[in-house]
Amino acid sequence: MLSVDEVVGLIIHKYYKEKKSKQNVMSRQKMPCTRCGVHISPTWRPGPCGTSSLCNACGLMYMVRNKRPRMVDLVLSGGEAVWMERDASNLQWYESFRADAKDPRVCTWLAQETDRLEFVKRKKRKYVEM
Repeated sequence: MLSVDEVVGLIIHKYYKEKKSKQNVMSRQKMPCTRCGVHISPTWRPGPCGTSSLCNACGLMYMVRNKRPRMVDLVLSGGEAVWMERDASNLQWYESFRADAKDPRVCTWLAQETDRLEFVKRKKRKYVEM
């Protein structure tokens, strides 16, 4: 039979063990997912805006797994960052919603994507003129 001190010790140990495991789930509290905006995720995945910018669910849809095509992506449409989704039945892309323009990671991605598109456009002109 256990003494009162042992029972109390087991209860305290269990309490702190559960508290610690809940804290590990909240790996980040300040920066939400760039796509869905959640703050809590079991793991954070890379996306178009850099490392740890997507929650687990959005990151899995963004990554290419085996032969499954990417189901979400961030694209530049009319000077704005727009999240695109792919319909699973016919694999056609459609605009889901605009990305949060206030998020600094999206702003950085937007600037880099604009620069990349201008660079590609300049290179194409150079080869066409020759």
